[in-house]
Amino acid sequence: MTSLVGALAGAYAGAYGAQRIAERSVKRAELQMQIRNCNTAITLSFMVCNSMIALKQQQTKVLCDTYFAKKAQLAGFLKMRAGGEIHPEVPFDFTAELGSVPFPTVPIDALRSLVYEKLPVSPRPIALVATLTGALSSLAETIENRNELLSKFKNATPEHGNLLAFYFGLPYAGGHLSTEYPDAMDALKNLTDDVIFFSHLLCKDLEAHGNQVLYKLRSNFKGVVDQIHAIELSPERTADLIPPAEQYSEWMSGFRETK
Repeated sequence: MTSLVGALAGAYAGAYGAQRIAERSVKRAELQMQIRNCNTAITLSFMVCNSMIALKQQQTKVLCDTYFAKKAQLAGFLKMRAGGEIHPEVPFDFTAELGSVPFPTVPIDALRSLVYEKLPVSPRPIALVATLTGALSSLAETIENRNELLSKFKNATPEHGNLLAFYFGLPYAGGHLSTEYPDAMDALKNLTDDVIFFSHLLCKDLEAHGNQVLYKLRSNFKGVVDQIHAIELSPERTADLIPPAEQYSEWMSGFRETK
């Protein structure tokens, strides 16, 4: 009887030990898969951010800065002309920038699938992906609308006065008013900033989540060699390109900051 009890206890202990080893093995594999998925999501969000920084640096910043500076000059010019300081027949000197802007291809679908389906993240990264998806869609539509307006400008070859009105959103013949182009320029500037900010913030949130998973993995298992990708953007390259967080304080106030 003693031998039988001992044998049963040994068998139970062996089975329990094997089950524990199997469970730990599964748990380790799950944590490592989370780290791999997180690193992939960080890479994809960085690709979005980097593409938009390049777009702003190479295209939209100079385009928007020049446009809005000229629009401010026009406001001063019209004020002086209304005050009699400038003769009514003196035209406002400007050159319309009629170059199109390309919309870069970004991996937003793959990023959305990973964050929504593969990563148990907190609410803010999920909201960031949704906001980022909407901003990218709106930016693509804005760029398409602006390019269509440029085609109309080129094909219609309007007189200087009409081009001035269409370009800066001023009243023209018969009291008509079209603000399509200035609205498109406003949206181009703001949406480019939105995509840069939200994709950059998503990189940071995903990095924070990944480090939490990595800490759990290292706390429970030995010999861990996994790492979380750290995204670093050169301050020299990104100066004046990443909008400040204060610009998005209202959006961010709805979420606790990821630790």
